[in-house]
Amino acid sequence: MRITRKSDYGLRAMCELAKSHGRSPISITEVAAAQGIPDPFLEKIMQELKSAGLIAATHGRGGGYSLERAPNQISVREVIEALEGPMALVTCLDPALKCMIEDGCPTSSFWALINERFEQALGATTLADLLQRIPGSHSPKHTIPEESGLVQ
Repeated sequence: MRITRKSDYGLRAMCELAKSHGRSPISITEVAAAQGIPDPFLEKIMQELKSAGLIAATHGRGGGYSLERAPNQISVREVIEALEGPMALVTCLDPALKCMIEDGCPTSSFWALINERFEQALGATTLADLLQRIPGSHSPKHTIPEESGLVQ
């Protein structure tokens, strides 16, 4: 699985909303400008995130978007799956597809383990964790939460 531009933009937009959590909603124009995301593409992404229940839209004057939950309650995995669907590093792990050589495949258990660890790392990392990695913050930049199962 490759993290697409859509997921990258969606995650960056969610982090922008997380920065102002608990304050006024942010307009799509503000999010796009702050993160360098094209407005039309961001509009589609925000609709998908709204449909997934991750963000709320407020209409009218002073309207915009806001997180539905606190930044420490929204995982990176939730955001990516809302935009891309279930994760599968290789096609044989995709539940929508059937593996052609299911029995006796020498790599399937390896890919399943890697996929599981990848999902765990994304599931254990929240928007709040990402915000702590912003340059100038006082947290280690490249750490993975211990709950991910990747830290021993």
